[in-house]
Amino acid sequence: MVKLKAKKIEASTLVEVLIAMVVIMVVFSVAIGVFSNVLSGGISLKKIQAQAQMEVLVKQFRDEGIKGDQVIKIDSVDYELISSESDIQGMSRLEIRASERGRFLGSVKCLLGSENGKGED
Repeated sequence: MVKLKAKKIEASTLVEVLIAMVVIMVVFSVAIGVFSNVLSGGISLKKIQAQAQMEVLVKQFRDEGIKGDQVIKIDSVDYELISSESDIQGMSRLEIRASERGRFLGSVKCLLGSENGKGED
């Protein structure tokens, strides 16, 4: 018969395991903080979509003209259109500001010709 030898098995103590868990938790919490900062600091898809929609609105108002200041809501984003007279004769200034639930997403400013700008009353 084969005789089994009694060997002493080395193992980690409870204190060592707890210290290792604390170190791993600290590393993960730092990594999550860095990851969330990267996500919040980058350009969001909503900002890119709002910028593209503002460009479409500018083209639309160059073709059709605008009738005073107005607010347009498209896909939960509010586009505030502000028109004013320009210092340049025959031109009007148009500014479009995009916001979603009070959070600013971007703005576009442009000049429009008088025939495409505010209608004369």
